[in-house]
Amino acid sequence: MALEDAFEERFRQAMAGLLRVGTVTGTAVGGRVLVTVQGTSMTLPRLTAYTPVVGHNVLILCLMPGAWFVLGTPATT
Repeated sequence: MALEDAFEERFRQAMAGLLRVGTVTGTAVGGRVLVTVQGTSMTLPRLTAYTPVVGHNVLILCLMPGAWFVLGTPATT
């Protein structure tokens, strides 16, 4: 495998783990959002620009275990 191909594959693998999709199931105090991600309920912080609505499918940034943030809903065209 060429060096460029190996780098591209490693980059693709690293980026694949950064985003998750969840569904808003409620809100909590302090700007936190209740979401379900792959069948697991979680309480996560959100960006201040996003106002959660129950039922929204949201993008979640996963920087590392314990550092997940609800970014908001993807735009529709």
